[in-house]
Amino acid sequence: MKSRSVYRARTDHRAVAEKAKAARGEWVLAGIYPTSSGGRRAAGSIERARHMPSYSPPGTFEAYSAQHEDGGTAVWTRYVAGAPAVEPRPSSMRYRVCDPGTGPGYQGVKIITVTVAPECPRCGGPRGKATPHRFVKDGDWYVVDQWSNACGHLDTYSAVLAEYRKRAALLEEAERRAELRAAKAGPVSAGEYAEAVRLLTTAASEMRGLHAKQAAQYLDMRGQTEAARRIQEEMRARHGHMSGRQAAKFLVELAAAREACDQCEDGRIDYRARDGEFVSLRCRTCRRDVIPSA
Repeated sequence: MKSRSVYRARTDHRAVAEKAKAARGEWVLAGIYPTSSGGRRAAGSIERARHMPSYSPPGTFEAYSAQHEDGGTAVWTRYVAGAPAVEPRPSSMRYRVCDPGTGPGYQGVKIITVTVAPECPRCGGPRGKATPHRFVKDGDWYVVDQWSNACGHLDTYSAVLAEYRKRAALLEEAERRAELRAAKAGPVSAGEYAEAVRLLTTAASEMRGLHAKQAAQYLDMRGQTEAARRIQEEMRARHGHMSGRQAAKFLVELAAAREACDQCEDGRIDYRARDGEFVSLRCRTCRRDVIPSA
């Protein structure tokens, strides 16, 4: 493993910030840190501009950390100030990939839709957006996705399939082994998020050190996209310091807050501004998806 001094020598945050500003909305590698905790702290410091004046004022940069192939943790950042608003970072990526099959007598091509991490498995950079690609095989037409990672690393269909199957197998095993324990514990009082909390409780009990980012990816894979977005939203508010168990607890608390909220109507709070105009804003307690209007 490389020494801490080697990793630190790579990071010139002033140059990184200038590069990110020049390519607003594009992710830029900020540095590689020897530990995952160090990488998470650095990402949080970038977003808060804490002890890093190059990223001032706070909130003008976004950052995240991800595993790097050399054993360290890569930190990526992007400049988000100004208009129009940049697209939010996805919790996972979905691709249609070609599965050639391995069994004897296999004929034709099978197209599988996979859900994988949004980061490149080699450097942690963002994976590219999918674009459809049509091809013909044995007289039949098929559609798969192609994408290009900005980091330049190539994702092969076989590698993506292996990543997807490994993750799916781990999650299925975790659910199977914890099925009896979950049944004994009884239903979780989490309202509309009951299924999402059950899934997270099961995963966290079997996957030691489950982080909220992984929890959001897991829920997205299981079709719990709304719960995954809420966790991402809360994770940003906590500057990334959130475990999988804390994510499950947050969903329980959010469901309870929604049931008890008497300050809004379907997620809206209407009040009269000083100029006499009536304004409708999103309720911060319910956090329901509404479009603020004035």
